[in-house]
Amino acid sequence: MPEPAVSHPPAPEKPRPGLYFNPYFQIFVSIVLSAAAQVFMKLGADSSIKEIWLGIEGLRSGWMWLGIGCMLGSLYFWLYSLRFVALNIAFNLAGLIHVLVPLACWIFLGEHIGPKRAAGILLVLIGVLVVARPLMQVEEKL
Repeated sequence: MPEPAVSHPPAPEKPRPGLYFNPYFQIFVSIVLSAAAQVFMKLGADSSIKEIWLGIEGLRSGWMWLGIGCMLGSLYFWLYSLRFVALNIAFNLAGLIHVLVPLACWIFLGEHIGPKRAAGILLVLIGVLVVARPLMQVEEKL
């Protein structure tokens, strides 16, 4: 009796050459767009009428729509990069969002970053570097 055919998953495709198609660049663009989306949505929420309890009034703001567009762009780049990068690496790199959002709020919205918060941001940055760097090196060898 012949053995049943074993189906193997298809080999992952290689990304196209060039910086734009580099999956790590795509992850970085996704993170930056997500951080921008948070800032734009904050601006949109602040510009809306405060009496509406659902916040739907914020959809009248151009800032809110710009934030939604950035969020959709972030999703596009994230999904592209996940085709080529292991999720545990991509998710660890996405921790940079916790660095970029507070910094963007400090720069563009004038929010205060106290010493404890600055230390937390630094710890997150160090954590992302410590966890993601060895994983990326292992993936490059595969």
